[in-house]
Amino acid sequence: MARRSGGRQTGRPPAAPRAPRVDPADPVVRRHAEEVRAAMQALERGDLESARSGFRAVLDENIRHPDALLGMGLFASRVELFDTAASLIRQAIDIDPGNGSYWSNLGNVLQKMDRWDEAIEAHRKAVRFNPNHFAIRQNLGSALNLADRPFEGLPHLREALRLNPNSPDVAASYATTLYRVGEYGAAARFFRQALAGNPQLAGARFNGAVNLNWIGQWQEGWQSYDWRYATQGFHHPPALFRAPDPLPEDLHGRKALVFGEQGIGDEVRFATMVPDLLGRGATVTLECAAKLQPLFQRSFPTATVRAFPVPGEASEAGLDDFDIVLPTGSLGRHFRMGADRFPERRQVLQADPVRVAELGRRVAAIAPGPTVGLCWRSRARGRTRAEFYPEVAELGPILAVPGVTFVNLQYDDCAAELAEIRERFGVQVHVIDGLDLFDDLAGSAALSAALDMVVSANTSVAAIAGGVGVPTVEFHGRPVPPGYPVNGHDPWFPSVTPVGKRMADPWGRLFRTVARLVAERGGGSA
Repeated sequence: MARRSGGRQTGRPPAAPRAPRVDPADPVVRRHAEEVRAAMQALERGDLESARSGFRAVLDENIRHPDALLGMGLFASRVELFDTAASLIRQAIDIDPGNGSYWSNLGNVLQKMDRWDEAIEAHRKAVRFNPNHFAIRQNLGSALNLADRPFEGLPHLREALRLNPNSPDVAASYATTLYRVGEYGAAARFFRQALAGNPQLAGARFNGAVNLNWIGQWQEGWQSYDWRYATQGFHHPPALFRAPDPLPEDLHGRKALVFGEQGIGDEVRFATMVPDLLGRGATVTLECAAKLQPLFQRSFPTATVRAFPVPGEASEAGLDDFDIVLPTGSLGRHFRMGADRFPERRQVLQADPVRVAELGRRVAAIAPGPTVGLCWRSRARGRTRAEFYPEVAELGPILAVPGVTFVNLQYDDCAAELAEIRERFGVQVHVIDGLDLFDDLAGSAALSAALDMVVSANTSVAAIAGGVGVPTVEFHGRPVPPGYPVNGHDPWFPSVTPVGKRMADPWGRLFRTVARLVAERGGGSA
């Protein structure tokens, strides 16, 4: 469930103007400094037009005023003209190349352009020129974390915290990176430190809640989980939500609209709470991704299941027709406030039995022996995903399990990887022709249900397999904390066994454990 960091915990390098290398007693110089300072303040409070006109007025008189160039670059970044922003800040650097603030701000802009190597180099130069400014250190540490180099980022964030131990922003950045590398207990401490200094720090509230849920401290975690809507990436204003708190045990006569969020895996995970809402007598309408609608309608036949009116966006019209309006993730604080509140049912999704039988026959025709579905990575393979998923060259211990027929559940173009598996290991991972594993999720669920076992990375494949109750091993690129599993299994999906590794460890050790589980369970029950 949303097991990743949700916000860019970056510091703000000093933007206050530095005196140009001219006579500070010159009245024009003093006036320009005041005008730039006022424009910076306008930018801080969101008065973009006053900021733009203030910087422009100075540049009209002195086109080489470095602080005005920086300010205009920050304005351009605010309105998402990132190429222009980088160009303007580089002009300021050409005039004052030893200014750490300029380099740090350039790094922030380059991050927004996904030019991560250049961004990190700019942040490194900022630290070189100004090693004792906490926010400049913080920006380098956070950039390294976001560029999938969290271990490199940690020393800079520790130094930023030493330089300013009272900064909630720095404590939150440090906590976010600790969470990323699997230091969940330390992360919880520093999230609390950040929130003690600034209880309104939305990123720390949400990321801290995710961390608490992940270590099994559900009651405390759910209390802050709704703070996700104050962070970037969440679009539905909480003002539209409504529900009695606590929810009454008897909801007969109440109409509820709940909608999915956070990607297919979390839509499936949180939809496991829809039966709880139905069980209290509510009349439920569930909105979800269009490709989940057939599967969810079959699984929750007494609910009305409809696709989002706009892909990824829930309804914002007609809400007055409902007594309860909530994203499915917000049901957690009503139904999952402790490990004992997770039901023991192994199956919550109902695959089409006709398709299960048909796909079962096709799988059985491939080869005898236990059948194991395999998914080794997410579809997103970029910057923030690289350390969480293996290369196919690392799958050897799993593929070496004798007597197993492997079936592909990887849901994007993986033909080259399947060919590499054949060449490297001499193992065929069989593809079910004509089945669209990306868009036909009812078909994916039916295929999973037709298999003896699934082995998957932490993706929607594991969630769907767990939803239909097939024994599943879900592997993670970081440790699974001991407080998360219930009786060794994922609390949301009791047929799923989560396993993990330290981020610094190779995949081979973990995959030997997975191979043992496949050998033990591939033909039987979890």
